[in-house]
Amino acid sequence: MQTEELLYFLSKANSPYEVGMAWSMMGPIEDKSRAIITLENYSNSFLPDTFIKVLYSEDNDFISYLQSENIFFIDNDILKKMISLDKCDIPIDYSVMFDTNYASYIHQFVNNNTNNFKNEIFKSIDLLLRENFQYDYYFYLVENSKALDLELHYDMDYFKNMHRNIYENLVSLELFKSADEKLYREKGKVKYTRSPNEARQKVEELIGKLFCTQEGKDHLKQLRFLQKQLTLFLIGVFQIHFSSNRSPQKKMKELFDFMNEKVGVYYEREAMVAYKYFKEKGGVRIFRKINKDTAPLRIHELIDNIAWDFTAPRIMEFFMRFGGVSKFFIPFFLSHDIGLKEILKLYSVKGVIINETSDFIPFPSVITREYLENDKCTIDFDYYFSNENKIKRKERLDLNRKMIDQIIIEELNRLIRLM
Repeated sequence: MQTEELLYFLSKANSPYEVGMAWSMMGPIEDKSRAIITLENYSNSFLPDTFIKVLYSEDNDFISYLQSENIFFIDNDILKKMISLDKCDIPIDYSVMFDTNYASYIHQFVNNNTNNFKNEIFKSIDLLLRENFQYDYYFYLVENSKALDLELHYDMDYFKNMHRNIYENLVSLELFKSADEKLYREKGKVKYTRSPNEARQKVEELIGKLFCTQEGKDHLKQLRFLQKQLTLFLIGVFQIHFSSNRSPQKKMKELFDFMNEKVGVYYEREAMVAYKYFKEKGGVRIFRKINKDTAPLRIHELIDNIAWDFTAPRIMEFFMRFGGVSKFFIPFFLSHDIGLKEILKLYSVKGVIINETSDFIPFPSVITREYLENDKCTIDFDYYFSNENKIKRKERLDLNRKMIDQIIIEELNRLIRLM
């Protein structure tokens, strides 16, 4: 079975039996693959009960990468045990990624400065202290890399002097993650098992790898280019929205043309968010910031910030390819930002396949092609995914790598003229 077919059957699966049937039809090339899937007809959750109560409450800052708490895991070993009815123990990590605001909240908490905290911030910190989470700082670091010149050579002293806030926040995060969770659960006391010097040493190792080596800076450049590509994509979305009163279906066709001709990448999930925007006036809260009354000088800044929110799930996926300590991991994002929380929820990921080369392939519960056809939105997928157009998009992407800043300005000026 090809990966595309497997993705299709897994997206349709609603029970462990259906997952097992799809998995059993795989060929040997997928022998070392594994998948995490959410299922409607499966009530066994691997999440702690206290976590589920917080995760699905109203005043909550945790956002699950996956669309449901009903999580099922599969690989060839699990499939064999399913068939033989053997008990199967599944090792799982819980990974939490922070944005800049939450990194600063934890820094304030560690330094006993919590006077301005709202209830949901206290609830989130309480849960982090009680449960055994893995902490992922990469989105925070990538988000803050926009203030750095990646062509410069950074040594540690220079970085610490120029970016003291980033450094101090990371030291506090390292201290916080060392908190004795057993002591906190039993007595409500916070005790860090790592010294400040040990925390600084860990932070300097992390900063050194990411900002002071060419390999680390190349990763950051790759992710910064992704953010600029999504900025270009969003400019196209707003161009199409403000250019006419055409139907959402016709606007979606224009968006496919824009991705093909200008962006050089087919952004499927982002395109479905755009389709919701075309269909429902005000349906995507974060897009309400851009309207015909928006000052031209503000438009670029606003779209750039929205693009960072759109980048968050893809940054998660970029670093999740490298996995956690255990075979399986369940990722979460922690943010107090309403727009970012909305984007993460709109992505609605049913599951992911991770293969032996550490490719990370997410899939939704709704097949885009089927959804659009049922909504009378006729997109010629065979045309857009012909070899000719794949080559065309690759050539466009290569051009964008060289000229993305200039292309953004040109398309932005076109948008401003339309508004």
